[in-house]
Amino acid sequence: MNLRQIELFVAIAEAGSFSRGADRVSLTQSTASQHMATLEEELRTGLFDRLGRGVLLTSSGEKFLLHARRILSERDALLQSMTDLRGLGNTLLKIGASNIPANYLIPHLLAPLKEKYPGITLNMITGDTRDIVARLELAEIEFAVVGSRSNIKKVEFIPLMTDTLVLIVGSKHRWKNKGFISLHDLVSEPIVIREEGSGSGQTLEDALRLMGQNLTDLKVAARLGNNEAVVQAVASGFGCAFVSELSVKDKLASGALYKVKIQSLPVDRQIWVAKLKARSHSPAALAFKEVLVSYFQS
Repeated sequence: MNLRQIELFVAIAEAGSFSRGADRVSLTQSTASQHMATLEEELRTGLFDRLGRGVLLTSSGEKFLLHARRILSERDALLQSMTDLRGLGNTLLKIGASNIPANYLIPHLLAPLKEKYPGITLNMITGDTRDIVARLELAEIEFAVVGSRSNIKKVEFIPLMTDTLVLIVGSKHRWKNKGFISLHDLVSEPIVIREEGSGSGQTLEDALRLMGQNLTDLKVAARLGNNEAVVQAVASGFGCAFVSELSVKDKLASGALYKVKIQSLPVDRQIWVAKLKARSHSPAALAFKEVLVSYFQS
């Protein structure tokens, strides 16, 4: 097999059809079919189930896709490292970030990154922490900025900055002018929390555990899939929630939301930079990391 076949296979798998996949790599459908037939013959297994207007991956195809993406990612890293190491001209950098870093940290880096390294184009994938770390393991991204760490041995987590989770309520909530509440008050109040797999959700769970409580002790009114949905729900008058202080500074200043402190329950977490231990950074990744660390640790 060769890289061209692997690139074509991934394109077909992602597009869901031979014709669209062939278009992505500038081949005709008949040529693409011949390449895939040759590849399947070499592997002695079928990679696709051919359906009327499209294709589905077989179990062998799904397994092949995992490795194929890694190979193409390593190819991209190799090509990048062989380009102009000083100027970093016309370089695409693929990173991942969980919700809070993606929305409230990374955007601040675009201007200083472009000023110092104008040739780097950033391609950022966003998801919850668990999803982003999984993509990192599959080598789909070079490194990640996430809101919690895990015990995955092949991933290295480097602390970047501290992020505080604050309890917020809406402008009509009875707690809005209350200086402090107790943990007993908290467990009796409807609360909105993030979906499983989020860094902020894991941080809250860890903080409660230290106080002898857990999430099941809370009166969970809703689980929402991203931070902005949680903020909007509380701002509209629905319960309370723990969110990153970075994400609500403007709303706290305007009076759309209010911050409430809880006695003896600090909820702080680290924002982490994560990378595969066995993978060397490309020049573009090293440049971005330099800007990242300089901006948030200066």
